[in-house]
Amino acid sequence: MRPRRSGDHMPTQTESQAKGASSVTCLRFYTALLLLACSSLLPARAQEDLCAEIVESALASVPQICATLGRDQLCVSHPQVEASYAEGVQEPVSAADLAKVQSSGLDMDAGHFGVALLHLGASLPQTYTGPGVLVLLAGAAEIINEIDPAAAIEISEPLNTAALRETTLFRHPGLIPEALATVAADDLLLVDAIDDAGDWLRVVNEGMIAWVERDHVARLKAMDGLPKLDLGAAFPFRALSIATSSEYPACAQAAPMVAIQTPAERPLSLTVNGVDIHIGSLVSFQQAHGSALSLTVHRGKATTVSGTIVRQGESVIGILRRERDWRALDWSGALPASEAEIARGQRAQDALNRLARVNGWGEYKTFKHPPATMHAVERGDSLYSIARLYDASVADIILANLRDEPIKLYVGTKLVIPNPGSGFAGAGDVPLDATRGD
Repeated sequence: MRPRRSGDHMPTQTESQAKGASSVTCLRFYTALLLLACSSLLPARAQEDLCAEIVESALASVPQICATLGRDQLCVSHPQVEASYAEGVQEPVSAADLAKVQSSGLDMDAGHFGVALLHLGASLPQTYTGPGVLVLLAGAAEIINEIDPAAAIEISEPLNTAALRETTLFRHPGLIPEALATVAADDLLLVDAIDDAGDWLRVVNEGMIAWVERDHVARLKAMDGLPKLDLGAAFPFRALSIATSSEYPACAQAAPMVAIQTPAERPLSLTVNGVDIHIGSLVSFQQAHGSALSLTVHRGKATTVSGTIVRQGESVIGILRRERDWRALDWSGALPASEAEIARGQRAQDALNRLARVNGWGEYKTFKHPPATMHAVERGDSLYSIARLYDASVADIILANLRDEPIKLYVGTKLVIPNPGSGFAGAGDVPLDATRGD
């Protein structure tokens, strides 16, 4: 069984439903606006505005409720989030004990919108001072932990040892490693993990993460108890299943999502719905419909198991099959993200940046489509050549310029070019009457 330290606790501010019927304290989001009644009688525009304000208020409350969120802990809103625990767990102490976290969608009458935040230490050392892996659930979304609590590794406080001789620290363990630094004989080193073969120790001095050959440092008996780290190291939620509601929300802001942010300098490999994905450093997921899960990269990039690289501002679709839970069979090629997908990431990043502010962490910006530009038609122009010129979509140009009459490309005609630089896309499904003029 995984050892537990006496100081460990699991401050889940939620009403949980455990297989063993375990519950924890709940905490409410406080907003006066959310107490409005009879919202179904409001005009459509007023309902949409109220919907947006409820969602924004819930997300804005994250830094107040989760300000002291520690490593491997969960913070949730009440009453729209439930957490259940693994079978046999009576006293949960960390995220390793969680089986599932589920947040609920918008409740206009009660003024509630479910939001949950999970802070994972993953394989990061205890000496790491920045945020670990942050998982944000908003709206009708759920994540299932597929790592057995008994198998989950726990990174403990590092051990003190010393270099036996002048030696080199490397970025990775292995036969052809990349050198990072040199230490002198008798220099003190903090080590907190060992590689799978048992030949290398992880060095974590002052935020550094490097590796040293085990034979080059003073041997301690306690080293035999260090966790073994490899690419498949089973930290909590390293393998997880994600699902969201595919129902049309009352407003765009209420669209459900699961967003995952990894440390910018520490990409992370996760198994999502059965498929390995390398993430660095902000992505979001949404179930477009029952058999499709969209993955959008908002900062950095992600790489699928098939080798597809998804860069910031791009999305891929995973085709799902229902087994015990949703399994992804394969991922599509990368396409430019839609405005709704880009906005989804911005909402997640805004909430995480608010949390970063109160904790002294760094804040980040997400990808945004560049503003539209204007093009004056010249002799010989076609929609295809114009889209190529601006690295944009033919269909988007047509839709942005459709008026009461079909598009006519006369010399001097001014066209709006939406999302220049977002990637060329051919005509696709364009209106039949969007023809070129003489």
